[in-house]
Amino acid sequence: MTIKTCYHNINFDEDHILPMQNDKILNRVLDSINNLPALKILNNKLLLTSIIDQISKFAKNKKLFLVLGTGGSNLGAKALINILQGSEKNKIIFFDNIDPINFENNINKLDLLNAGFIVISKSGKTPETLSQFASLIEIFDQKNSLNIFYKNVLIITEDKPSPLANIAHSNNCDIMSHEKEIGGRFSIFSNVGMVPAIIAGLDVKKIHEGAYQEVKSQSSNEFLNIARFFRYQKINPNINNSVLMTYSDALFYFGKWYLQLWSESIGKDGKGITPIHSIGTTDQHSQLQLYLDGPHDKFFTFITTEHSSKGLKLHQKTMEEQDIKYLSNKTMGDLMQAEQRATIDTFIQNEFPVREINLNQIDEFSIGRLMAFSMMETIATCIFFDVNPFDQPAVEQGKILTKKYLS
Repeated sequence: MTIKTCYHNINFDEDHILPMQNDKILNRVLDSINNLPALKILNNKLLLTSIIDQISKFAKNKKLFLVLGTGGSNLGAKALINILQGSEKNKIIFFDNIDPINFENNINKLDLLNAGFIVISKSGKTPETLSQFASLIEIFDQKNSLNIFYKNVLIITEDKPSPLANIAHSNNCDIMSHEKEIGGRFSIFSNVGMVPAIIAGLDVKKIHEGAYQEVKSQSSNEFLNIARFFRYQKINPNINNSVLMTYSDALFYFGKWYLQLWSESIGKDGKGITPIHSIGTTDQHSQLQLYLDGPHDKFFTFITTEHSSKGLKLHQKTMEEQDIKYLSNKTMGDLMQAEQRATIDTFIQNEFPVREINLNQIDEFSIGRLMAFSMMETIATCIFFDVNPFDQPAVEQGKILTKKYLS
């Protein structure tokens, strides 16, 4: 499966200016990608096999799993599992927020004694994840069932002293090492993403294979196009928003993962392009008016797939009696296909800069390729903007103030 990409209302030979140090910047980009631990892990087949073996043992005789983690410890795995669209092998519930009422209500509905618990925090200090974990410890302590609880806990964290690691070691929990050199938002191909994916029943070897093929095919430099466009525009210097519109519910959480990947990587030193995720066809009825008739400050990426003839058939007699003949003898997929094409063509005809990415099917291989491509494109854009893709210094102030307010 290849990622088929085409552009409209953009001429990369004319619409942007290459910087004077273009070759030097390109070398930095390629060096960064070729040495990125988050992508080099794709070469380690033995590691993936060992993860599969360990998780198969952990998941045995369990059908319900709770994943505690936030941000990069959560979004990537949700993006992978979302492609199954409800056909997961086991029930997996992700808890990424600490809304107290919602968390308590959901926890009270679950058969916790027969569940598996996966707790993910790179630092082992994430307060949201620790608070969720501590809440569960309290529940099991009240039931005098802590021994049962800890036997069903798997913790993924860095191999160093931390509150989470200390709990894991002192209570003999299963533990897996979070790669030190892989940040949360880039951790999708590590055990952070693979563990929930294995439990859900995904073929994680195909995810890795798809990502590996995308990294190998980087010689086309496709991932550099948008990086150059955003940084060195000639004709649209005011474009500072990037709208990603996905035309499949299977890509809903891919969009959420992409928002974090892009936002935390590029938004630094007063620089950046603001990412926006829209859902086709839902957001045609809430956002298109602004996109088409508001400020012309946006670049649009549409991710499409084939919907024709798919889904339930519409009742022909009803459609004809109500004079809705254009829907007669059609499926819901036919309508989806027509709307995604009509929306894209509307943007093209109104001369907006548009990129189409078409996936002929959405499966493990294609989602692996798409996520690897997105990571490489994000890193390239950051380097063209001369910002570090791998840190997020601005969020530290809020963490410091949170601790102060609780003290």
